[in-house]
Amino acid sequence: MRLRVPVRADAESGRDVLTDLDVIAIDVDFRLRVTRSILECKSGQGQAKEPDRLFWLAGLERFVHADRAALVRQTITRRGRDIAAVLGLQVLDIPQLEAREAAHAWLPRSFAHVNGEGCTRLESHADAQVKGLGHIPADLVAFLRHDALLAPSDRVLASLVTLDDCLSGNSAVPEPAGTILAGHALIALLLAATADAHTLDVVRPDELLGRLGRSLTVGSGDTQVLEVLDIADQLIGRLIEQIHERYAEQGATRAEVTVPSLRGSVSDPPDWLPRYMNLLEALRSNPAVARDLLQTAELACFDALAGDSAYLSPAFDHLFTPEHRQLLRLAVRTLRSAVGPALADRLGNGFADINFERVPPALPDRRARQQPTESTPTELALDTTREFDSS
Repeated sequence: MRLRVPVRADAESGRDVLTDLDVIAIDVDFRLRVTRSILECKSGQGQAKEPDRLFWLAGLERFVHADRAALVRQTITRRGRDIAAVLGLQVLDIPQLEAREAAHAWLPRSFAHVNGEGCTRLESHADAQVKGLGHIPADLVAFLRHDALLAPSDRVLASLVTLDDCLSGNSAVPEPAGTILAGHALIALLLAATADAHTLDVVRPDELLGRLGRSLTVGSGDTQVLEVLDIADQLIGRLIEQIHERYAEQGATRAEVTVPSLRGSVSDPPDWLPRYMNLLEALRSNPAVARDLLQTAELACFDALAGDSAYLSPAFDHLFTPEHRQLLRLAVRTLRSAVGPALADRLGNGFADINFERVPPALPDRRARQQPTESTPTELALDTTREFDSS
């Protein structure tokens, strides 16, 4: 879950942010199907502006390609419920919202990007640092942080290729910007991998690999661009051959010159795609754990590494098991192959201090609010000397 996510459009600076999403929630089921929900929260009550807000939300849902949209208001009128039903929207009033909250009372009031103090502080610090980095574009950081939550997998992977290009041969990224950027890149990678792992239900691995490779090279999933480049290679080859023939007619000795292929110069996919495919297979083979991995990574990156302790709540015990650690290690290694060790190793080294040997309660009382833990992350770490194996 993320709060206050900006919605962007292709426009000049200062006009590219159209609005923001009050809440975006991402759910993953046991088939690794990703469902994106947006929630619009307003304090108005009665019938004032209720129809306008519902029509506006229906358009916003379509614009961001969300799977579900809900309007939350103080009160919902009968007219509002009827309009929402026709538009395929959901509505929540305060009694319904309070009932939902009561059913999840055991969750901490704040954690990670849900108003976590450490996360908010480090994100703000990282923003100031990124503005001073000339080699990492601000729009790339914005994409990894926000837009990747709603983007298709090929665009997410393309952003990682761009990030690797920006980091190659440039100065290091300072802290905490490095860890924050690595965390967003990991979340984006896992979201793309989860969606692609579900695709393997109906698409052969070699077909998906080819499709991703074409998307990351020619920017399209089809082969039309490559066919055009093949024709261009043939044309250039014929022109060069004609030049050689003219020189030979004048008595010159033929000089063999190797001309690079246009198709070959753009059609070589990133060499880390096979490792990415291994990650997909690992997620698909253990969906009961893989469906939770986004939340595990969110808490590990933006709560534990941010210095907060909400991730230690018993409500999150089911997210920090040895199986979650194993899949998270594989994801970090994949990220390392994609963007290099300068960023990925910051996560691997930090994750080594997190306890992944927790056992969820058999029958948790989800309506009982948990008391804040007095233990520190260091006290509950299994072994702070153990490496997370990010190599």
